[in-house]
Order: sequence, then C-alpha cells, then structure tokens
Amino acid sequence: MVGFYSPKAKSGVTELSLSVFQWLKTNTNLSVAFISYGSLEKEDLSNHLLHEFSKLSLAEQKQKVKKMKKEQDIIIYDASSQLSEGVLKLLPIVDRLFVVGEEHKDFAVKLHQIIQFNKIFDKSVKNFITHLQGNKTFIIRENKEDRVIGFNYSKKETNDIGQMIYTDYVTHYLNEKFIEKNEKIYRKIKKIPKDDLFRGLYELGIDFEKALLFNKYVILREVLGQDYYEALENLFPHLINSKFEDLLEMFQNELFFITKLKI
Repeated sequence: MVGFYSPKAKSGVTELSLSVFQWLKTNTNLSVAFISYGSLEKEDLSNHLLHEFSKLSLAEQKQKVKKMKKEQDIIIYDASSQLSEGVLKLLPIVDRLFVVGEEHKDFAVKLHQIIQFNKIFDKSVKNFITHLQGNKTFIIRENKEDRVIGFNYSKKETNDIGQMIYTDYVTHYLNEKFIEKNEKIYRKIKKIPKDDLFRGLYELGIDFEKALLFNKYVILREVLGQDYYEALENLFPHLINSKFEDLLEMFQNELFFITKLKI
C-alpha cells in the first residue's frame, strides 16, 4: 500500500497518485487498486477505484483495506491535501509514503515522527496495523543527501515513482517467499526436543559449529531466565541470517556483559 500526501491544499496529490495508478496498470501486469480519502469527480468508480474513504467508519475502513490487500498486488492511497486526525491515523498503514512538494521536507520528517508515535501509542492505529498483519511506514529519502524527497507533478516523476513502487513490490514478493521458507524451518526447530536441539539442528542441515553455538546460546538465555521457546524465537533470525563468526561475537559480547554485571 503506497500513500501520497501533502499538507498544502491543491498541491496535485490526487493528480499525481492517479497518474501513478494509471502508469502501474499500463506498464505492469500487477493488479492495482486506488483509494482516495476525499472525493473524486471525474473518475469512473469501481470495486478497484474508491473515493470518500473519510466517510467510512474505522471498522469499514479496516474491512475495505484488508479485502483489497488480499485481492490486489498494490494499493495506491490518495491521502489528499489536508491535515486531520483521520489522515494521521490512516497513514501508518501504508508501506511507502510520498510527501508531495519539495518545500515540505521538514514537515515530512516531523510527520514521520508522529506516524511512528501513533504506531506505538495509539490503540486504534495499533489495532488497524495488527488487522493488516503488520505494516511498516517509511518516507522515501534520496541516496546522496539522505533527505526526504518532495515531488512536483510531472510525467517524468510519474515514471520514476512507478518504477520505485514496482521495485518495492518485487522486493516485497521475494521477501515474503523468503519468510515463508524461514517459517517452515522455524516450525521444524520448535518440534525438536529441547535436549536434542543441537542434534536436530545438525540433521536439518545447519553446520556443526553453528548448531553447537546456537544450542549454547539458547542455554545461556535460559540460565538468564528467558523462556526456552522465547529464546528460540529471538535467536532464530541470527541463526538464519548471521555468519558463524558474527553469531559467535554476539554470544561472547552477551557473555562478557553478563560477567561484568556480576562483578
């Protein structure tokens, strides 16, 4: 789900988001939907092109977004040019946010801070995100200067933004497949008897040294009072993504830190 927003009225948010929507439909084979927070006057509405999202209750908004995320590859969300509590509560559900207008860089940074705050402390926002199975909002930044990009509407930028969103989708798709494979392995590890963890990991194909180290790491966490399955869950990403040397360094640092605390 990709959001477009500006604090300034008549800044071209709707035009830009609609042009990106049309670009994705024309240049990719992905299924794309469009949601507008405000009213659309010229477009033909359908099940894949909705407007006046602000008039729906929170429950209806949840239902619509969840249904569309299941049916569509990408959703373009036109947050429109207005600053309201409703907009601020909906922005955390997008996966990428474009703040339109080069003059709004400072505003975009502050907006991101508010979004992050709402994701942590606002119950309605947290429930909405949980309902959608956990989205992460971030604002795109330029590589060289690491500053928030503002967009002034043009055909060239429509192409650039469309390419970014398509790249995002492909990355997301591959990430989902990787996560699925990881989850299968994790389920197998959870079924290994606690006393046979090292042997079970080795039989699953984990290197001998890494399996032995991971087993010792889990034991260390248990000694410190952490639940066995919680320790498995916390350390599993490091088992999959870290090299043996990196995992060993983590283990040694944690052991050193604990030793220092006892002195």
